[in-house]
Amino acid sequence: ILFAVYATVSSYVTRGVLVLDALLALIAVLLTLNLLAAPLMSVVAYCVAVLTYRRGLNPDNFVIPFESSLSDTVTTICLLVVLSLFGGLGAAV
Repeated sequence: ILFAVYATVSSYVTRGVLVLDALLALIAVLLTLNLLAAPLMSVVAYCVAVLTYRRGLNPDNFVIPFESSLSDTVTTICLLVVLSLFGGLGAAV
């Protein structure tokens, strides 16, 4: 639901009107990006939490900074992959 809201607001703000094709393209890109990036970041955060806990360290001190740094990188790479997969659709967004 949030992706649809973000896409609608973004489409309206950038174009001044709602164009259905561009709106649906943006929703598709955002949803696909989330489906790729979120599970990957969740698995990595879980693994880092388990490893730090096993070594007797506080996972909060390691997972949160690591996940913040990793999320930027993973999201950028996944965005590149998604825009490559959608081909010309990314230009409409």
